[in-house]
Amino acid sequence: MGHSAFPEFLGVTMSVLDALYQAILAAPADDTPRLVYADALEDAGQPERAAFVRGQVELARSAEWEPAWVRASYHDRPLISGSAWTLALPELADGIRWDQKPFRRGFPAAIQVRDIGAFVREADDLFAKYPIDSLELVGTRHQDVAVLERCRWLGQIARLDVPEGAGRPLVRRLLAVPGFEGVTDLQIGPTLSVEETAQAVLRSRLFPRLTALGYRDERGRVVAERLSRVAGPARLRTLDLSGNRLTADALAPLLPSPVMAGVETFDLSDNRLGPDGARELAAAQPPALRALRLLRTVPGDAGVGAMAGNGVLLGLRLLDLGGNNLGPGAAKALAAAPAVGGLRVLDLTHNRLGDAGAVSLARCPHLGEPLSLDLADNEVGDQGAVALAQSPNLAGLLALNLRMNPKIGPSARNRLLDRFGPRVLL
Repeated sequence: MGHSAFPEFLGVTMSVLDALYQAILAAPADDTPRLVYADALEDAGQPERAAFVRGQVELARSAEWEPAWVRASYHDRPLISGSAWTLALPELADGIRWDQKPFRRGFPAAIQVRDIGAFVREADDLFAKYPIDSLELVGTRHQDVAVLERCRWLGQIARLDVPEGAGRPLVRRLLAVPGFEGVTDLQIGPTLSVEETAQAVLRSRLFPRLTALGYRDERGRVVAERLSRVAGPARLRTLDLSGNRLTADALAPLLPSPVMAGVETFDLSDNRLGPDGARELAAAQPPALRALRLLRTVPGDAGVGAMAGNGVLLGLRLLDLGGNNLGPGAAKALAAAPAVGGLRVLDLTHNRLGDAGAVSLARCPHLGEPLSLDLADNEVGDQGAVALAQSPNLAGLLALNLRMNPKIGPSARNRLLDRFGPRVLL
């Protein structure tokens, strides 16, 4: 295929679309050509594709606690995954394939590379056809880096993912590749990472430019300790430390450290935090925090109570406490906290809040205008369902998830549907 590959993939070969697509390739970070392209698609009889481009651009501009993300997460998952269009993407050369979620801002842009040599040989053609900005490197060896350095397109990469992880020598050399100056999102996986890998990441010339970092090491707590020692200011806005076997002791020095000063989204899921970890979060109150994910961290009702009674919830817009075996006491503590008034997304999936917990949330005088409330798999029955249907505080909900609550009977289900219509998921 030539430069018009993507319009042809759409079944559209009009010269105006081809010209607009070239503008996207010339300025892949600019949304304006993409939105103009969407308008042209609409005019060319491609309204669904146009809507997809516009929708993904809006998601890229929105936080996860804003309406666009909430609607997509609960009512339009293909907008996030691009699944409606992925099957039509052409196959790539051996050793290169599309990412599981290949679309970025409406266009195929994320690839997975298992053969660095093939990637470098195909790079001119790939980047001439697609606005690629996300690169996942699988099975990369030390000797591959010298080959990678020959690629003249690396400056367009904004997200670099090493899902298997790597030892310190490989990470040091990989993150020193001159072409990666544009990387702002770095993801390092667990399997091959060692204690020294974290040090190599944080000492790299790439780290001070990062706005998003994900780091997983199944061996333990080293990355949190290293991050807590970073002396200078960092640009990090998103920090994902899920699955690092962190304990409250490891978390304590990180929370007040300079690296946390600008972090808005913090994922601590699948760590061994317990109630003490929740208390550390409550005491530290990271100043910029807007989204906090604590899936499967076992804070207990006492830990949730500690957070609810402290200022850590004040600035939060998203709180995820899924999979923690929380009882009705946790819901009661949240409902009693004035700080929950700022929450737009509250996810309590896979707990045991029961009717008492659902009633507490339904009657919460502080809950304001949440956009989504997720109570899937919580042993909620008719009493809790009716209380939610009658709640005066949930008028702005875009999604109320009550799936996997088999105790909700037909009458209560009808009450919910009468109140929320398609916004309730049963």
